[in-house]
Amino acid sequence: MTKTKILTLLMIPVVLFLGYSLYHSVFDTIKESEEIRVSEKNVIRSLKMIRDAETAYFQRYKEYTASWDTLAMFIDNDSLYNVSKKEIIQARTKDDPLYYTRTDSVRIEYDTIDAIQVREKIFPVEDFGTFSAAKLKLIPGKNGKEFELSADKIKKGNATVAVIEVVDRFPRDKQRKESNASPTRRLLKFGSLSEATTSGNWE
Repeated sequence: MTKTKILTLLMIPVVLFLGYSLYHSVFDTIKESEEIRVSEKNVIRSLKMIRDAETAYFQRYKEYTASWDTLAMFIDNDSLYNVSKKEIIQARTKDDPLYYTRTDSVRIEYDTIDAIQVREKIFPVEDFGTFSAAKLKLIPGKNGKEFELSADKIKKGNATVAVIEVVDRFPRDKQRKESNASPTRRLLKFGSLSEATTSGNWE
């Protein structure tokens, strides 16, 4: 047997090993990317649900809550009111001192039509099925880890405004860091404790 044949035979296991390693490297990368995509899709869905619940809470109480228990009780036990708004315009007469300097007077009347249970209003069964409001704080697929929920009131000019922020501090994608220049590559979250916004950084 020539040296060439011997070297060829010796190289076969090496080539097979390298091919196997390359295949699994590419396969593992693709699998990892898909797992991250699915994980983040589920996290964003939960963040949207929390945002909807907090927005409804704000509409009801004019503030956000930083308590998961309070938010869960609100979803399960509280109601939202359907209110109609009517503008009544009354023309000014010439004997009105403001006749020449103001437009017609406008009076707004509000009328409560009915009330609807929060869960039914924002989480209808046909879209969300039945879920535990008490578990809304749990990050999907993170073994019991919770979203970080913060709410506060800050001064903006002469006004005091309510702010909220909800963050996933346990990213599946280890490249997600708050130090990233691009907001879309930071930790998944919505809201801000310095601005009156409920935008998500995935949007």
